[in-house]
Amino acid sequence: MCLIFEKTIDTPYIKLESGHIEIKGRSMPENVLKFYKPIKEWIEDYINKPADFTRIDFYLPYANSSSIKQINDFLKVLDKKYKEGFDMKVYWTYEEGDENAEDIGNDLESLIDIPFEYIITDVEKKQQKRLRVKNLKTGKIGEISNRYWETIIRNGHEKDFEILEQL
Repeated sequence: MCLIFEKTIDTPYIKLESGHIEIKGRSMPENVLKFYKPIKEWIEDYINKPADFTRIDFYLPYANSSSIKQINDFLKVLDKKYKEGFDMKVYWTYEEGDENAEDIGNDLESLIDIPFEYIITDVEKKQQKRLRVKNLKTGKIGEISNRYWETIIRNGHEKDFEILEQL
């Protein structure tokens, strides 16, 4: 009883198996209800016969509010089973300095009884690198992170910038 969704630009990698629920990556699907429906169905089926211990791993560098609502909904379903005596733990991973991701974890933790453990990761070296760029529309020059440059590319705006140098 294993369900896997591969990661896309807008959706996280998801692996659901007995004893382990894993959601990692950006979560901003176009149709949140449609995307999360099979996950919720799997969880509703899983709680009928859960493992003795369920590990729940999250690493969501970005998740829109609709995704957080869906995650909150299925955590509440799991929480009911936890209150019946089934052992579970949420491992909430976020990058050092990402207060938004930390706050989301804290908010979710405050709504359920399943214990949380926070795992702080270093920002990837690639994302720490910076670029000096020129905005071709405004003529302004500035520094941005590689992570921000990747967002510009994903949104199709790289033609509006010129990379002057890697710092």
